[in-house]
Amino acid sequence: MKKLLLSLLIGSSCFAQVFDKVPLLQSGSNDKRIIIAVLGDGFTTAQQTSFVSSAQSTVNYLFTKSPYQEYKNYFNAYAVKVVSAASGVKHPGTATDVTEPVIPVSNPNNYLGSSFDNGVHRCIYSSTTNKVGQVLAANIPDYDITYVLGNSTEYGGCGGTYAFASLNSSANEIVVHELGHSFGKLADEYWFAGSGESPNKTQNSNTATVKWKNWVGVNSVGVYPYTESPSWFRPHQSCEMRYLNQQFCSVCKEAIIEKIHSLVSPVDSYSPANTATVNANANVTFTVNEVLPNPNTLVNSWKLNGTTLSGTGNSITITPAQLNSGNNTLLFSVTDNSPMLKVNNHSTVHFTNVSWTLNKSAAKVSKVSAKEKGFSIYPNPTDGVFYIRGKQDFSKNTRVEVYDGSGKLISAKSELKDASTLWVDIRNVPAGSYLLNITEDDQPIISQKIIKE
Repeated sequence: MKKLLLSLLIGSSCFAQVFDKVPLLQSGSNDKRIIIAVLGDGFTTAQQTSFVSSAQSTVNYLFTKSPYQEYKNYFNAYAVKVVSAASGVKHPGTATDVTEPVIPVSNPNNYLGSSFDNGVHRCIYSSTTNKVGQVLAANIPDYDITYVLGNSTEYGGCGGTYAFASLNSSANEIVVHELGHSFGKLADEYWFAGSGESPNKTQNSNTATVKWKNWVGVNSVGVYPYTESPSWFRPHQSCEMRYLNQQFCSVCKEAIIEKIHSLVSPVDSYSPANTATVNANANVTFTVNEVLPNPNTLVNSWKLNGTTLSGTGNSITITPAQLNSGNNTLLFSVTDNSPMLKVNNHSTVHFTNVSWTLNKSAAKVSKVSAKEKGFSIYPNPTDGVFYIRGKQDFSKNTRVEVYDGSGKLISAKSELKDASTLWVDIRNVPAGSYLLNITEDDQPIISQKIIKE
């Protein structure tokens, strides 16, 4: 799940100081959570208490905004107490969108180089963002999201590789908006010529084919031209990506959840664990501990040797009578059925599987072989060609089968495009719902519905 810093940054981390780190939100193990790193700039040693308080405030506020609120259990957050020699954010007084100096010209010796006047006065950013990368590599290298709080009460902030915000009274909202850029890869829904195609910005105005077609007509989503450049379109008229103190529109919420799903698995742990010893001639209980959204929108399914079981909870008990002699495969699958995702029309469906191989023999005692794997299928619905991407590589002994609604095996082409990506072609069959079954080394690993348009 974790992103790795570029080797250049890791290699240069020896030049960055190690600072104190304060937990702001702890939901679970770091390797099973999305890590937020909040850095301060322009805070002296004496001002670190103030920085931590501001960092905590922004994190608390972020999780009052949907969809972060619903997925709070998927995150951990830390404040990194970066110490600057001098207090404040630089202000060169060079912006051309205002009559400078709006505030006094200043050049404090802050650690990360945060400064106003990056193109426009209110844009706070740093011309030495490699310093940010070095601090992250030295202090919290497993981060997924980061933003920098600059020690100034002047209104300001900007998104990019990293998000920056000031301590203005609008700081909480600025952080939410800027993370829309740096985390969700969302565009501004007010006019900004510097951004191109994104989940919430496009040059396609056709409601039948626009990238957010699933949401058109729902929750005030439409296809709205930018007044300043009417060949570009946005999905909403009052989204958080257009105005502060709003909510994210449905299109932007879906994009943020998509990013969450791409980074973290809903499976926290499972038992029996790999190589555990069980009595295969007695009842065996299998349990998956999940990271639950609030409200819980996860949907579970269990299959034993390819046959769907009735249980949908996170635990199931298998009796000896249910097992065949020799190897048996129990497959648990979980996906998210959030109403904030148009599941049947969502371009990418993420799901996580846990599989156990259990041998039933006269010896009674068996070692369990357990594996967790994450997958995404896209596009779904499909025009006939779709891909299955694994978070781990597929075995070379992987078989793809597609069945129609009556259970008949249909003709489907498939091949490994790379070690972790399967390509499947069902263009020769009519539109409808199909069942995709994939086995790896003769063990079932995927059983999912595919919709062909």
